[in-house]
Amino acid sequence: MDSNKKYWKGLEELNSTPEFVEKNKHEFAEPIPIEEVLSGGGLSAKTPRRDFLKALGFGVGAVTLAACQKVPVHKSIPYLVKPEEVTPGIANYYTSTFEGNAILVKTREGRPIKVEGNPNDLLSKGGLSAQGQASVLDLYDTNRVQDPMINGSTSGWPQVDAFVKTELAAVAAAGKTISIVTATKSSPSTQAVIADFITKYPTAKHVTYDAVSYTGIIKANQNSFGKAVLPHYNFDKADVIVSFGADFLGTWISGEEFTRQYVSNRNLKSLEEKKMSRHIQFESGMSMTGTNADVRVAIKPSEEGPALVNLYNAISGTTLPGSKKLTTANADKVVTLVAKELVAAKGHALVVCGSNDVATQVLVNAINSLLGSYGTTIDLDNPSRQYAGNDSDIVDFIAAAKGGNVGAAIFLDANPAYDYHSSAAVADALKKVRLKVSFSDHADETAALCNVVAPNHHYLESWGDDSAIEGYYTVIQPAINPVYNTRQAETSLLVWSDNTAKDYYTYVRNNWNTKLLAIGGLSGQAGWETLLQTGFVKAAPVAAGTYNFSLDLNAVAQTIFSQSAKLGEGVSLAGKKVELQVYQNNAMRDGKRSNNP
Repeated sequence: MDSNKKYWKGLEELNSTPEFVEKNKHEFAEPIPIEEVLSGGGLSAKTPRRDFLKALGFGVGAVTLAACQKVPVHKSIPYLVKPEEVTPGIANYYTSTFEGNAILVKTREGRPIKVEGNPNDLLSKGGLSAQGQASVLDLYDTNRVQDPMINGSTSGWPQVDAFVKTELAAVAAAGKTISIVTATKSSPSTQAVIADFITKYPTAKHVTYDAVSYTGIIKANQNSFGKAVLPHYNFDKADVIVSFGADFLGTWISGEEFTRQYVSNRNLKSLEEKKMSRHIQFESGMSMTGTNADVRVAIKPSEEGPALVNLYNAISGTTLPGSKKLTTANADKVVTLVAKELVAAKGHALVVCGSNDVATQVLVNAINSLLGSYGTTIDLDNPSRQYAGNDSDIVDFIAAAKGGNVGAAIFLDANPAYDYHSSAAVADALKKVRLKVSFSDHADETAALCNVVAPNHHYLESWGDDSAIEGYYTVIQPAINPVYNTRQAETSLLVWSDNTAKDYYTYVRNNWNTKLLAIGGLSGQAGWETLLQTGFVKAAPVAAGTYNFSLDLNAVAQTIFSQSAKLGEGVSLAGKKVELQVYQNNAMRDGKRSNNP
């Protein structure tokens, strides 16, 4: 704007009209009838909308301000020596990891404000789940446990350490089991810390379970091929995809990764090249995956198993015992047509199922073996590590605790009093456990049953690593100093086991120096700094092998139909039989972050 020119807001100001001069004597260009509205009969009279908004916006605000005390003056203090990586108003980005996905954390003046996927992430190529996007809010949550606690009272870390070490020594001397109960921990360094803890306390046992379990798939692969692993699925290599209740674009195993794979064969380029994949979805409830399918067939939960049996029969040309016609209209016809499409795409076909039943997953393995899926669309040699929980582990733990055989229980990222099917059984069992420790950073249901709460850092305050897939290792680094008086769970385990590495950063650094940096061709301080900038290293994948299925499916089919019959019984509601399907919501998942706004 030219400083030598004079500007007017309008002709009234230019001409200095009497009306303008009068109004200009006041703060506002027009009189505001505050007193008329707020006193006498003004509140009961009709008020023009514009006057009402003026009164509400200024009048009420003025009254509120007048009622407040003066805000105390805080003199700002500039950096005495400005950190070279911090420029006020300019964002910094740090690499880290959220549930196996490499991410970028956006910070301003040392405070994380946004989380996004790392564009170079091997899994999602920059995608990130709703939970990851929202995770930064948990960092600033005032409802976090802000100090360690013993028997419900705030304590200090030295007191907690002394108490826990004394109790652990007494439990070990009595020969009782020390159970470390965790969700899947695919971090190499965390696994090493737990192994060191077990070396110190030989009666210790690591119990792994997941609120949403994939034990059915893992055990089915053990039975079918002798490999107790969760496969790595390649939807981008599939020309025909058939899913039975697996919401692989939403909540099933690795939704962001599978979405990236899926769209690579269903975008404009694949359409132009006439290579777009086909996707048929059989499911009970409408899922994210079902809404994107070329063909979606609604079936009852009790029909999922029989539909798979019918599909196997159509592909193999055999007839398993107990085969039956599906009651859903056209479902059998679609199964027959789908079988032909799958056979035509042999070697580039994929069948997946969301069931956690071992027999059902064994049948899925048989179908994929007939289609030549192993080695192409299914990889058992570079498996996923995202869900390694074993359902029987948590059942055995509860039984052992109830029997008085567990002397100490330590919970890390596990809340069985909330997500186990019987919270009462968990509560009853823990009454007989002498030492109960929770690393939860919130006062959750299991922490309420523990006599020690040793709050863990938020992951944005932590050092660590992860490995979501065999051969792929990501780093976790803090983007902020601890907000509260928390301590990383791995550090607590190191202290309680008298490990020589009292500092978890040093432990992680040593683990990478001796084992993991070399995978990416890195070494030393320069290699470590490169890792922190890139966020991950990856080894060359092992060649995915082919696997042949040779089990007898007669007993499997009978088990499936027996279970189907029980599901078909349903419950009576208004004179009709109703079947229940339980599913994960895309945003809430298993509910462990339900307090995040």
